[in-house]
Amino acid sequence: MSSVRRVRRTATVSAVVCAALVLGACGGGDDSSTDDPIPGADQSATENNGEDDTDTEAPEEDTADDDADSDRPEIDLGDDFENIYEDESTGDAVKDAILRDSRGYFDAVDAAINHQDAAHPALSYYITGDALVSSIKLIEGMVGSGTVQTGKARIFGRDVTLLEDGAAAVSLCRDFSEVTDVDHATGKVTSAADASAEATIYYTRLELNDQGVWQTVEESGERRAAECSRPQARKHWLLHSGS
Repeated sequence: MSSVRRVRRTATVSAVVCAALVLGACGGGDDSSTDDPIPGADQSATENNGEDDTDTEAPEEDTADDDADSDRPEIDLGDDFENIYEDESTGDAVKDAILRDSRGYFDAVDAAINHQDAAHPALSYYITGDALVSSIKLIEGMVGSGTVQTGKARIFGRDVTLLEDGAAAVSLCRDFSEVTDVDHATGKVTSAADASAEATIYYTRLELNDQGVWQTVEESGERRAAECSRPQARKHWLLHSGS
């Protein structure tokens, strides 16, 4: 992320969220898609003497997921920037959905920066509340300076805590040591990647909205957190990435 994004954000996570996250910080979406039901499938079942046709019933279970996913805005981070996420799946359907939408939050902000668009549709889809306010302020600052990002940001140690009020807390580490800031108009490097940069730990609170999206409502970041120390972070990444 850019040097701007490495600075502690203005929004703060509630004490309840921080307390929950400190205990499991930096520890270690299943999209279903099927073809549309085949026309005449019900008629075929009748002609087969009423026998169950499992091939035609299976897609019905995934129809709701398909409809929900079709509403998700497309996020393009640009040709020269990538967020690399470790630990895509926990094996728990609810936690995996939370992590998918948490990823949407970070990707939406980066896409808005790299496309210089503070009104990117993915922002209000994945973010709301204080987190949206602080994210837009950040993006407007980057747009105002004409700054975009190149390189790779590595995200690891994502941890999900389900809270008693129905919300969720997600902590994660981001390694910005391979991210360079570039002037959007000229392509000139304004802030070179810093190989010695320490990873940042992020704390976020997510709430499920009426459309079934886990929106990030609060967030904060802390640079050079012990849980994300450079030697430990690098070792963790290499062990899990195979690079």
